[in-house]
Amino acid sequence: MIGGIVDLVKILSVVIFILNLGFVVYILKKRETISRRVKKAVFPGLIVLPAVMVFLANYHVFETSKTVEACQSCHVMKPFTNDLVNEKSMTLAARHYKNNWIPKDQCYGCHKDYGFNGNFKAKTDGYRHLMRYITGTYQEPIEYKGEFNNANCMSCHEATEKFQEVKMHTPIMDQFHDNSVSCLNCHGRAHPTRLQRTPGSTEYKNLISDRHRIDSEDLGSMKEYIELINEKPNLAKVNNQ
Repeated sequence: MIGGIVDLVKILSVVIFILNLGFVVYILKKRETISRRVKKAVFPGLIVLPAVMVFLANYHVFETSKTVEACQSCHVMKPFTNDLVNEKSMTLAARHYKNNWIPKDQCYGCHKDYGFNGNFKAKTDGYRHLMRYITGTYQEPIEYKGEFNNANCMSCHEATEKFQEVKMHTPIMDQFHDNSVSCLNCHGRAHPTRLQRTPGSTEYKNLISDRHRIDSEDLGSMKEYIELINEKPNLAKVNNQ
């Protein structure tokens, strides 16, 4: 569904760009003889259509940036995406991935405040990170200076029986919601440590390697294989012989 919408947005963006270009050319040609018709073309040509194009461009960026493939395209994000698919890793991200707790767009599943419906601060942080990467004004290992919103975890876990059965959760529910207590306090690190992601460390070379590169099709086939093994455990034994 989302893929179809994104394709439609691309087509609309091109159509609106052509229309806007036509309006601008028309206005420039008639600028010396400002008629009522030209005045009517100024508002849609210089204000409405550009505003629509900005909105569509932002929507396209937000939707396409949800994929793991989009995150992996940035050099500094490879340690996170490589760790995500590492079956030996015990970080929260890797455990969610290999247990198929988030079937699609695994990065976005835990960082949804960066998305189109996210808050303003998350959007400005996202643009700041993008500009720092594009201009090369960053240092490895990158450091997250914001505050992870527990709501990203609670949106999936809070309503589940498994979460509600943990008695320790009940007295600190308010702290979960106001972010004064982090889920990571009890459930461990979400990603590799800063030391592991530091150039020159023993694990950096493996974390930054391209051999773990994955795309959307690979993610789908890997998930199907994991689900098949869960349904038929004997299949894994056969494949390992």
